[in-house]
Amino acid sequence: MGDTAIPRLTPREKKGWRLTSILHRLWLLAWVVGMITPSDSSAQSAAASALPTLSGAADITGPPEKVGEALFNLHCVVCHQSGAKGQVGLAPSIRNRDFLALASDDFIRNTIATGRVGTSMMARPDLVENQVTAIIAYLRSLHVENPVTVHVDWSKKYTGDQGAGSVKFQIYCAPCHGPKGEGYAARVVGTGIGLPGFLSVASDDYILQTLKHGRIGTPMQPFLGAKGLANLAEQDVFDIIAHLRHLGENYVPEPAGIYREANPALGTTLFTINCAPCHQAGGEGKIGFAPSIRNRDFLAIASDDFITKTVHEGRQGTGMLPRPDLSEQAVADIISYLRAVPIVVPIDIQIDRQITFSGDKAEGETKYQTYCASCHGANGEGYTIGLPGTSIGMAGFLDVASDDYIFQTLKQGRVGTPMKSFLGSKGLANLQVADTHDIIAFLRTLPSKQASAKPATSDFE
Repeated sequence: MGDTAIPRLTPREKKGWRLTSILHRLWLLAWVVGMITPSDSSAQSAAASALPTLSGAADITGPPEKVGEALFNLHCVVCHQSGAKGQVGLAPSIRNRDFLALASDDFIRNTIATGRVGTSMMARPDLVENQVTAIIAYLRSLHVENPVTVHVDWSKKYTGDQGAGSVKFQIYCAPCHGPKGEGYAARVVGTGIGLPGFLSVASDDYILQTLKHGRIGTPMQPFLGAKGLANLAEQDVFDIIAHLRHLGENYVPEPAGIYREANPALGTTLFTINCAPCHQAGGEGKIGFAPSIRNRDFLAIASDDFITKTVHEGRQGTGMLPRPDLSEQAVADIISYLRAVPIVVPIDIQIDRQITFSGDKAEGETKYQTYCASCHGANGEGYTIGLPGTSIGMAGFLDVASDDYIFQTLKQGRVGTPMKSFLGSKGLANLQVADTHDIIAFLRTLPSKQASAKPATSDFE
């Protein structure tokens, strides 16, 4: 195989990447020794999606599998874990011997491009063909014990009895995959095999071969034949496949809008699946990767609309990808969970979203560089260049943060985080109100500066 080009990492980007590797190992160690409980196991601290976007005109070349490993560690590791080994209840192992024997390159490619409807596996059309090819090359380069070759007929269809398959599914499959094949969303250990996102790419023979071979090293055991867990006959599998197709065809997505009272218990599950990999268990955040969103001051300042808009639109230029797949009701449930978390000494802050302040941009730049840049970056890049502060200079933040939101943040700080109060005699810098207005005026200039500095083309276009 020939060499594949990958954008060269800047020194700051390399720093962020190394920090991710270190924290990822610390998280694994904490999980092993019991500092993180099994119920929190999806709180993967190596939030690789918060890492820098690869940028720069200069390219380096290398074997495709090495390029793919770099891309995997930037885009996939936060859910699929180091070495693609997966995490039960969060994301499956995709370096598994049996998965790689069954899944064609097109199967993996389509899954990345279109995502898995009903799961936290988002579509990633931003990853272009040569990048996906490199990721696949990396997965196929991983060492597996006793490799097997399995031929899957992607066009073959089997005829089964859906009614009989429903009974068999409930007996043999539902305990791990959920009564309707919902998977992790039902707080079970198995994937969402009844969801259209899976069934649209999985052929009948792919499912048959999975039941025949299982997934070595995972809870998914073989079920077919005398050596199988249930000694199923092929016709039994055909019946189960017929039922799975019925589930996919009758999948009903959640209605639009908010149609019931928000449920914190459901919000807990949704948060664990969709948010905890970056924002950690309980929304506590991880410095350098994702901010605390259960923080007292954040929850006092951020309205439900602010959080909803951030979830649906993401934060442009950061690792916070847009999640339009999460319904308004799902986001409302997540917010109700966050607001139900007990807070010591709660406070109430009223934000005026309409008010705008007049400040001196030039003065604001000087003050910003003095008081803010050390944590947030000279241009507000934040985590994307390996710094401990958030990306407050990015359009994704400034488009939703009002002037008063930023002012109140400077005034209140974020208790329990490195973000301290900067305003008044009790503030870290004793800033005056006019100083904060100058800083806000400067912040508002940053998105246009970043846009003008961005190359005309990028590796993601």
